[in-house]
Amino acid sequence: MQRVFSKAVKRGLLLVAVCLFLPLAATAENATQGLIVSVSGDVVVRRGDVEDAAHEGYVLKEGDTIVARGGAVCSGFTPVGKAFDLRGPAEMQFAAEGGVVEGLTSWVRGQLADWIGESRRQPLRTRTVRDWELPTEAPAQIIPAPDGRVRPDEARLVWSEVPGVDSYVLVVAPATGDEMERVVRENGALLDELAPGEEYVWKVRPRASGWEGGTGWRSFVVMTPEEEEGLEQAIRELGDLEAGVLLLSAGLHEEAIYRFDAAVASPELARSARMWRARAFADVGLYKQAYEDLIEARGGK
Repeated sequence: MQRVFSKAVKRGLLLVAVCLFLPLAATAENATQGLIVSVSGDVVVRRGDVEDAAHEGYVLKEGDTIVARGGAVCSGFTPVGKAFDLRGPAEMQFAAEGGVVEGLTSWVRGQLADWIGESRRQPLRTRTVRDWELPTEAPAQIIPAPDGRVRPDEARLVWSEVPGVDSYVLVVAPATGDEMERVVRENGALLDELAPGEEYVWKVRPRASGWEGGTGWRSFVVMTPEEEEGLEQAIRELGDLEAGVLLLSAGLHEEAIYRFDAAVASPELARSARMWRARAFADVGLYKQAYEDLIEARGGK
């Protein structure tokens, strides 16, 4: 079987995607953006002489002022990467500060700045432990998300179950290199032999007589120990909702969903947590779960 995968081709496609996305999205080079993670009550963002209603996913810039009226609550990250929790009546202004973001490494900053682009403000269209037992007629890759990340010491790959199939053939390969094949008796596998900082592709097929097809190739990147440590420092003092947003921006969707699961249990954070979890579900292709979260977040309407 020949694997068609070229870094040069992939970079070309990525460049096209970036060119199309730049008018709407924040770029990693723009280091002066923050993010509103949760809003409850009457909160506005004042930018110059204009006031705009705050909402989950709102991109903050230096010079903005958040105004939370009596009883309102707003949390998120300032334009220099610091977590905030504003409880009204109160105001918070983001003056130009510059310098290096405390507690956040540049790669996390870049991931977050890119992920919170304006297009992400549009509605989606289409640790209790999750077992990801999702039966489908053919295997579908779930974790990691397309172009997501895995931890350097333990890469966890998850796919949906096919009824009647008791084992699968998992194939993993470096972006340029030989394929590694493994027979797995469950709908997931842990890999500890992958090189930190490297890009890999993977696919899976049922190990069953007469079964010809399987999933297509999906890529992911293995974090370096330095990146992992930077992320851990960044989320150490954060609550579940804010930590989930950073994990999501870093490409660790499964861990982000666990954090959102915990945040949903808080009445104050439940709506925001469901909105963010819906985005995580949609990224990994679980559109039914994303839709259900959006319906709940909007009050069942």
